[in-house]
Amino acid sequence: MKKIFYWVILIPIILSSCTATKELRYFNDLPDSNRVELPHMPQVERYVQDGDRLAIIIGAQDPAAAALFNTYGGISQSGAGTSNQGNSETSGYLVAPDGTIEFPYIGKVAASGLTAMQLKDSLTILLAKYLKDPLISVKFFQIKFTVLGEVRSPGTYTLPLQRTTFLDALGAAGDLPTSAKRYDIQIYRDYNGKRTIFKVDLRKKDILYDAELFQVRHNDVIYVQPRDSRRFSEETRFYTSMITLAVGLIAIFSRF
Repeated sequence: MKKIFYWVILIPIILSSCTATKELRYFNDLPDSNRVELPHMPQVERYVQDGDRLAIIIGAQDPAAAALFNTYGGISQSGAGTSNQGNSETSGYLVAPDGTIEFPYIGKVAASGLTAMQLKDSLTILLAKYLKDPLISVKFFQIKFTVLGEVRSPGTYTLPLQRTTFLDALGAAGDLPTSAKRYDIQIYRDYNGKRTIFKVDLRKKDILYDAELFQVRHNDVIYVQPRDSRRFSEETRFYTSMITLAVGLIAIFSRF
């Protein structure tokens, strides 16, 4: 008789806790295996945008001639900052609102909408008039993104990386508390002239296969919605009452 009562109480608690755990876990539909092979995800090319700062390092047969361009951009040939010590807020070539960067002698050079490789090719052609055998490196200083809503540490984050994933962004914001919706996360993206809103369900593995979502773009805004407070409170009260009832009944029937 005791065993029957125990199971009557424990089964609903076990089932409800399993449901709650599934809601909080990431990637529930991954195979139950110690090793899961994911396909290779190539790095998506980043495009130059207005307001970016670029580390453009120029070399040539005549180092003194190349030094003029490097000094103007605040970057030495070793890649370190000059007077600004590599501060990404002040060093490098700033992309103006009209999408150009300003070079000595050359003047304005179109940059916005190009990849780093495309801008490198363009500069190589332009600088060939002033430098012999120019060797150019174009890199982004950093990637910036914002995480808002139901996260532990909302805010704008800047990482000195060329590639950042969605999981990196959540990690920077302290991950998601239990009160966050894992199935309706929104990504607001204004990138390369297109404005888009994506929705992410972290309970499913789909994002692990989708480079468009998994790789964060510069200036992305990730918004995590809170779970319905009434539902969250009801679930908490339900679990508390069930546990209290179970403990009480166990204490009563243990006397028999």
